[in-house]
Amino acid sequence: MTVSTSLGVVVLMPTLPEKTKSLYIANVYKCNMIVSNTSTLILLAKVDSLSILLDSIKKISIPKIVYKEIANKKDSFEFLTIKKEIEKNRIILIDAGKKSYSSILAQFKLDEGEAAAYALFKKIKGKAILTDDKELIKLCKIEDVPFISAMAVVVKLFKKKRLTKTDALEKLEKLYGYGRYSKEIYDFFKSEAAR
Repeated sequence: MTVSTSLGVVVLMPTLPEKTKSLYIANVYKCNMIVSNTSTLILLAKVDSLSILLDSIKKISIPKIVYKEIANKKDSFEFLTIKKEIEKNRIILIDAGKKSYSSILAQFKLDEGEAAAYALFKKIKGKAILTDDKELIKLCKIEDVPFISAMAVVVKLFKKKRLTKTDALEKLEKLYGYGRYSKEIYDFFKSEAAR
C-alpha cells in the first residue's frame, strides 16, 4: 500500500505482521523540518550516520529537554557528536513548552523527551519525526504522523549513495545490537540495503 504525502512517497511495509509495521520514508531528503527525540539521535551518532544525514537534510530540530537528556552523558562520543552539530547550527534547540506536552504525557506511555518531540513537531508543523521509540511510533501511527527510524535513515543514505553497501549493512548490524529492533525489522532493512 502506498500513500502520498508532502514528503514524497510513504510506503507501509506489507510483509511484516500488523504490530510491527512502520513507515518507511522514501523521500526524507526533501524536508528540513524534521524533529527528533533522544534515542534516534544517539543511535545515528553511535553508527557515525548523524553528520552524513545532516549533510543531506541540513537541519534537525529537537526540544531542549531532548538535549538535556543527551547531556547526561557528557563524555560520550554521541554527546560530543550531537554537541558539535548544535554548534554548527545543524541541530536546532527549541523550547517545546511543558504545557504543550503535559496532556500527551498523561494520555500515552511516553517519556518527557518523546512527548516534547511530538509537541514540537506539531508546533513547528514538522514534516517527520526521527524516532525509534515504540510508544512514540504508536502515537505517530494513530495521528498519521510520518516517522523515520534510524535503520530507515541508514538505508536511505545507502540508496542516495552516501554509504556503501558494506557500510550500510555494518551500520544496520550495529543498530540491531544497540537498539530494540525485532529480527523482522532488522531483516527488512537489511534486505532493503542488499538490493
